[in-house]
Parts: sequence; structure tokens; C-alpha cells
Amino acid sequence: MNKKIKMPFWKHIEELRIRIIRCIIVIIISMIFLMLNKHIVFDIIIFGPSKMNFISYRLLKYITKNIIKYNSHQFFEKDLYIQNRKMFGQFNVYIWTSLIGGIIISFPFIFYELWGFINPALSKKEKKFCKKIFFIMFILFSTGIFFGYYILCPFLIHFSYFFKISYIPKNIFDLSDYISIITNSILLMGIIFLFPCFIYFLSKINLISHKFLKKYQKHAFLIKLIIASAITPGDIISTIIVLIPMIILYQISLWISSKK
Repeated sequence: MNKKIKMPFWKHIEELRIRIIRCIIVIIISMIFLMLNKHIVFDIIIFGPSKMNFISYRLLKYITKNIIKYNSHQFFEKDLYIQNRKMFGQFNVYIWTSLIGGIIISFPFIFYELWGFINPALSKKEKKFCKKIFFIMFILFSTGIFFGYYILCPFLIHFSYFFKISYIPKNIFDLSDYISIITNSILLMGIIFLFPCFIYFLSKINLISHKFLKKYQKHAFLIKLIIASAITPGDIISTIIVLIPMIILYQISLWISSKK
């Protein structure tokens, strides 16, 4: 027999506290690991899009030259020059970026602890369902992060560097601005790609329906356009790059809500 054992409320709180402490410890360990490997974190990953040999730029050069047959010179001829103008700017970026990275790479363990907490209260059917949801969320979030890093960030940096109102000012990126572009683009796209999961949960609790999503599809397009413009500098190419996956995700959400 598989009987569920009822625990007192304070026992649940104690178990949750222990799991939260374990998550914090893992985050701190991950953070320290990243701090000890700052060459990989910063030189290779964070400052990767600032280098002329970044894979996205090389791929774009190949496409424009060999497929589109257009020889464009609007690419980085040398690595970007990034400056720090604050006394503790580099140290603050070092700590903050390591903390965010520690949280991101600790996600699998955090999900594991969350699953361990709610698992005893679920039936076999609910357990199977939750496993699928967690897996889908992980895939969507990871896809959004990769999209933000390899597609959105290079276009934002490229546009910010080459757009000029005059030949007099020189575009030299500040360290804090550059880090903000990278982290915001990556995390925002990761969250945006979770949109179908949000729609699924809202439809499950009857707060939203397929009919509602279908009826206000045009209004939703306007909202998506505003969000895409807010994330990007506002140029048409970057806006379209963000808008396309948002439209696809909305259509997926329509399909999901119809299957409720």
C-alpha cells in the first residue's frame, strides 16, 4: 500500500527551511566556483559578444557574403573597447555577476529540492504531470537564454556600436552598461520563453481561455510589439528579432489553451 503520511504544519515549515538552506549553500558554492574561474566567466562568456571572432558575428558574415551575396563592412574590425569609470565598478560587477551565475547554474538543484518538498503530497498521475512541466520549463528557459546570448545580444551590441548621430562622439562602452545589456537580454528572454507555461497554468485555473486569447490576438500583438521595442534599442531589425519568437510563443499558447 502507498499511503500518504500526514505531517504537522510545523514539520512542513521545518522541512522547507532545511531545503531553502541547502539551496542557499549550493548557490554560494556555485558563486565561489564562478569567482575562482573568472577567466572563463568574463573573458570567454560575458565578453564573448564584444570580440570580433564571436560565433554569431562569424555566422552573420558568412550568411551575408555567401548566401545573400552582400559584402558588408559593418562588422567589428577589432574587439570592442570597454572602460570602467567607477572606483569599485569591476569588483561590484565581479560579485554581482558571480551571484547571478551561481543562481542560474543552481536551478537544477533548486528544482530538485522543490520537487522533493511537493512530491510526497502528489498522486502518481500528478507526479508524472509535474515532471513533464518542469522539463518543459527547463527547455523553454534554456532556449530563451541561448536566444538572448547568441542572437539578441550581438544585434544589440552591434547596433549600439555602429549607430552614430555624428562622427565626433566615439562609441566606447561603459562596463556597467555592457553588463546590463548582457544580463537583461539573457534573463528577459529566458522569462519571455516561459510564456506558454504561464498561459497553461492560467487556463488550468480558469483565469484565461482559448476564446479570450483568440479574441484579443490583435491587442496582444500590439503589447508584444511594445515589449519588443522596450527590450531593444528600438531599431526595426532588433525589434523584429525579439518579436518573431514572441509571436511563435503566443501561437503555441493558443494551441495549449485549446487543449485544456
